[in-house]
Amino acid sequence: MDPRLTVKLGSMYPSCTHKELGELACSIQEGKYWKAGPGMTFSVALTRARRLRGRDWVAKVTGLGQVTVPGPLKPYCRRGRVVLVSSSAPSRAVLVLGWPTFLWVMRKGKVHPLVEGALAGKLAGYVGVPRLKEYLKCDDEEGLAGPSGIGPETPGSL
Repeated sequence: MDPRLTVKLGSMYPSCTHKELGELACSIQEGKYWKAGPGMTFSVALTRARRLRGRDWVAKVTGLGQVTVPGPLKPYCRRGRVVLVSSSAPSRAVLVLGWPTFLWVMRKGKVHPLVEGALAGKLAGYVGVPRLKEYLKCDDEEGLAGPSGIGPETPGSL
């Protein structure tokens, strides 16, 4: 593990522990990626989105090589960030996460709601932990059951 990389990542993510930064550095050096569901993959960005291909930009990521990055995601795609990639014919970035957000998603098991929100257009651009918690809280409140556990709680249901 390159100590210079860990120092650079530490300046990007000051809230992460040394162990978490080491995991990110190893993920970058070993080319790791994670499946996020059918046709979706989490990869770590290795470069910024730079070269123009048509109307889109291209960035290098772990595991998949190059991915197409739409214009609205271009400012957020940089080395050390996690990119949610649609693994269709031309691999295309859908969402960008910070490393702390990715760790939170994996620890809490919230991969499926994150992918659904990204595909539905409810989550776009760069997503941090506070924004993701806010989204999931709103999403969870809609499906809360009433005191009987059968349906939504209404003012006269008690």
